[in-house]
Amino acid sequence: MKKQALAVAVGALFVTPAAYAQITFGNDTIGTVQFYGKLYPQFGMGKADGATGPGTPGVSTLVAGPSQVLPGPGSPNSGLPTGQRNAVDAQASYLGFRGERKLMEDLKAIWQIETQLNFDNPGCTAGAACSGFATRNSFAGLSGTKWGTVRLGNMDTVYKDYGDTFQMFGIASNNFVAANNVLSQIGIGNNAASSFHLRRTNSVYYETPTFSGVNAAVMYGPDESRGNIGRTINANLWSYGVKWNSEMLYLSLAQEIHNDAFGGSNNVIASLSNTADPNTHSTDRATRASAEYRFLESQRVTFDVSRLRYSERGQQLAAPTFESYVHTTWALGWEGNFGPWGTAVQYVRANNGACTLTGVSTPCDTVGLQGSQLSAGVRFRFDRQTFVYGIVSKLNNGPSARYDNWANADPERGADIKQAAIGISYSF
Repeated sequence: MKKQALAVAVGALFVTPAAYAQITFGNDTIGTVQFYGKLYPQFGMGKADGATGPGTPGVSTLVAGPSQVLPGPGSPNSGLPTGQRNAVDAQASYLGFRGERKLMEDLKAIWQIETQLNFDNPGCTAGAACSGFATRNSFAGLSGTKWGTVRLGNMDTVYKDYGDTFQMFGIASNNFVAANNVLSQIGIGNNAASSFHLRRTNSVYYETPTFSGVNAAVMYGPDESRGNIGRTINANLWSYGVKWNSEMLYLSLAQEIHNDAFGGSNNVIASLSNTADPNTHSTDRATRASAEYRFLESQRVTFDVSRLRYSERGQQLAAPTFESYVHTTWALGWEGNFGPWGTAVQYVRANNGACTLTGVSTPCDTVGLQGSQLSAGVRFRFDRQTFVYGIVSKLNNGPSARYDNWANADPERGADIKQAAIGISYSF
């Protein structure tokens, strides 16, 4: 029991201070309510250059067709740079309420409502994302130390909860320094259908009690439109994993399956896509192992490795179309605290992978689909709730790749993206 408490305390050194600043009302008899939040607006600058121009040879079949030459004039890739843009963003700032009430011995009801706050643009002008109530982790459920916890609502998947613990300074969510911009993406295109490490609406999540530092969890998100007249797909989600947390070491293994999400077809060149074929089905699967080693009380090293596979079957089109793509991604990070100062560095890499098209003799190559991202940051903490920070990042795309971590622009294929920002984080 003492070791478990130490593990929680050591881990808390690297997470957001929000856990220390919750405002609680009520008692065990009537139930408790906590009011909490986190605001971390930042001023950022970004630019992109080195995009792959029209007519460029030697690019992947998946983005240029059998000729392996990007289309000429009129294609979305001009090869021109994206000029510097400045922006003030609220990132994933949020406001939340949560509570619990004891129902009987070792059983309590729990709930949470959490909302993203886009206070940098409260008028929601054209093209901007607008805040909505309960847009972040929001649920109701039951919890007990013997039976575990079950929740129903809109929640992060097990794959996201258990993996990629780095989360630079606790401000990586929705930010350009987030590892999942490369670690959990297909890289062929930037359509979100291929993304893992996300939140799932309309889902149920069960997690076991803790046994000697070990937890396991499973999540299911049904396709609520299945059965509608004319609907031939079943776009559900499964996510599950196991983790072990000790004083010095954290280990986890998680997997997530997206059925009929068509992460491949939604990102490859149009002539290879199966999205118009009602007979096709897809299974997109991501498997990730994560580790965190904590040392010298205030420093840690993290490592993640993922295997992402996108596959489709049942194609009826005569022409060659997308069948599969698989690649490996990994990330290595270090974070250290030195008094009020903190520093962090993380490197993320994705390889070219391998692909197949329908038809046994149809060639498919993945040249130029590699990508990498190097991010670094420094912060100065005033107290447990408030700090200022500076972050920088460079994302390198291979000639065929389109990894994208820039919220305020849409860089072209092959572009290298450079960004920097300064901001303030306040938790309550």
